[in-house]
Amino acid sequence: MNKELTPQKERFLREVEQQLLRRDLDARPLEDGLIHIKWNEKPLCSVDRDGIVRFRPADIIGPEVDRQLRTVTQTAVQVKEYMRIFERAPALKAAGLDEDYKVLADFGDAVLAGRSCKTGAKFVTWEWDFDRQGVHTGHYHMENYEAAKLDFAVRAGLINEQRLFSDEQLAVIRNSCEFALEDDATLSYAEEKQLHSVQEQIELLLPKQEQEQRSTMEQTM
Repeated sequence: MNKELTPQKERFLREVEQQLLRRDLDARPLEDGLIHIKWNEKPLCSVDRDGIVRFRPADIIGPEVDRQLRTVTQTAVQVKEYMRIFERAPALKAAGLDEDYKVLADFGDAVLAGRSCKTGAKFVTWEWDFDRQGVHTGHYHMENYEAAKLDFAVRAGLINEQRLFSDEQLAVIRNSCEFALEDDATLSYAEEKQLHSVQEQIELLLPKQEQEQRSTMEQTM
């Protein structure tokens, strides 16, 4: 890693690298202070110490490559967000905890906490005890920051759980949109445009496994 990097920037790049590796992307930090990412053994892009994603337009060929580039961009933004929160977050003071956590968010009876370790940041949500001296009913989300944030928002009463859809439900909605676009000749241009927009939005939300299953199905049809 580049010696000119501050410890803070070095931790950021290491965290980005770990998150990208979990997403099955070939991410490697080089001496130039950048993380270089490959997909399918071909250059995709790089991420610098400020979270800026750089790529050559000539390397972004096809929708799947573009999807992987969006994954890198979203990951860099996400890591930058929670690393900044970690820097100023207070320690979680609760009786009975064996590990050191920081309070990333606290609202109502719910708390979103995180801790840093060699394998990357870990996230958990709890509910406060009545006297707020301890916590209970932990939901451990491991490295999944987005899932932890969503769970916290629900437990804190910030969003209505009935407004949320599971990955399976989102996949059904996406497939229904696709079916309507292919078979409903009565759709207006505005309706088609809206259905395409819904499909694209869902694609960004679905985990990689769902996307790969769909790609495999399309190739076998």
